Amino acid sequence: MKGSQGNASHSGLALNSIKQSLYEQCRVMFDHAMKMGKVIDGKLVMALKKDYDKVNQEELLIVFNYLSNLVKPATPGTLILFEKNRQSKSKFKKLGPLPIVRWFMMVAIISLFSLIAISLFPQVNNDTMQYSMLQGSGWSQFERLMFLLAAASVGASFYALFKMNGYIQQGTFDMKYAATYWSRYVLGLVAGVLLSELFVVFIETLPATTESATSNEAPPLTSAPYLIKPILAILGGFSANLVYRILNRLIDAIESLFKGSVDEIIANKQSELETLAAANEHLIKSTTANNLLKLKQQLIAEGAAQSILDKVDETLAQTIEMPVPDQGTEASEDQKD
Repeated sequence: MKGSQGNASHSGLALNSIKQSLYEQCRVMFDHAMKMGKVIDGKLVMALKKDYDKVNQEELLIVFNYLSNLVKPATPGTLILFEKNRQSKSKFKKLGPLPIVRWFMMVAIISLFSLIAISLFPQVNNDTMQYSMLQGSGWSQFERLMFLLAAASVGASFYALFKMNGYIQQGTFDMKYAATYWSRYVLGLVAGVLLSELFVVFIETLPATTESATSNEAPPLTSAPYLIKPILAILGGFSANLVYRILNRLIDAIESLFKGSVDEIIANKQSELETLAAANEHLIKSTTANNLLKLKQQLIAEGAAQSILDKVDETLAQTIEMPVPDQGTEASEDQKD
């Protein structure tokens, strides 16, 4: 008896929690629809005018289905997150409607200020920015790499905020994908540094003159190859897929050296396609021949005329015939031998 009472009480709590969740989501969707100026059918949302204790779960399900279609593409879960943020007492809630947005907002601001601050260091200049990862040394090399890392961080955080902003505007942001934005941010850091360092061989070096070395004045921007590496770092941070595609193409190019030339690959592929087409043709002909044989047996059993049977035999002969000139030539040569 105690066990049955316990199960009944547990199911009652589950039903109450479902009912409460439905009621909260319906209220949030109703408020969102009102703010968006949607036309609402009062008869279908009549259940929301009742007290919470008097409304039943079936009525809330009808209201939920109606409002969820009305507020599309926004989802009830995202609207609940926005409502919780609106009721939050956090001092940073003005930075974004969700905690992850606020975190990335702070990361973007810190990255931008770090980029500006590191660029003011005397070791980060026109000459050092043209060095590769193995050319520099000491504290100047560390500051140069930190400058590129800050540039990659700016690009990666900009991409994350840009993507999240689109989902937030539509009301379709899902918190279960929050971890993917952080992993994408780390990939952006790695991609930015790799892209800016791997392409150093394509950067035209700018010779340092004695005048620019002794004077504090910046050289004229007739050629600015030292700006290419920060730009590549920002691009790599913004698009980690770009670096992935570049590395993937390099791997394919290296593999082609061992697999053979492009002509050989095309020839092998064409041979495979021809073999597959011949196998398919043989399968079709054999299937058709079997069907014709079954048809002939059925016609014989039904006492069909001989002219009809001759037509079936003629069609069967045309189907089975597989003219292959090359094979015939080889066979005749074998017979001569």
